[in-house]
Amino acid sequence: MEDIGEEAEDQKERIDEKKNTEIERLMAIEIPSGLSKEERAKRVAERNEKIAKLRDDASEDKSKVSEQAKAEKEEVRTSASLKKKRITEDTKEERADNSANAKSEREKVSTELKAAVTAAREAYKGAKENLDATYEDLYQQEFDKIASEYKAVKKRKRRK
Repeated sequence: MEDIGEEAEDQKERIDEKKNTEIERLMAIEIPSGLSKEERAKRVAERNEKIAKLRDDASEDKSKVSEQAKAEKEEVRTSASLKKKRITEDTKEERADNSANAKSEREKVSTELKAAVTAAREAYKGAKENLDATYEDLYQQEFDKIASEYKAVKKRKRRK
């Protein structure tokens, strides 16, 4: 936007320079002194009319440049606003997608974790039952061994 303003100012300065150059050129043209007052006044009036026309034209050109710069600035503002709006909408959509993806990912991880915990519990139960059975067998074997030795000891006492 600053570039648009600077360009407009440069164009206005060029218009002023051109106008001033033309006015100086017209002023440099000498009106001969040997003319009658009427002819001299007529030529001065013509020169003044040309200068006034140059000033009016320059003023109109500068106004056009200002209007054009104003329109370009408004177009840039509108364009920037639309881009901002589009980017905001895209960002919102992306966030919504990310949120949905994160939700599904959390659900997937949750399901996998629950399955892993269930499998670990089942493995624990199986291992515990196996350990209990092994312990019970070992306990029973030891009990039977001690019981058989105890019976053997009793039998010996009876022999006497």
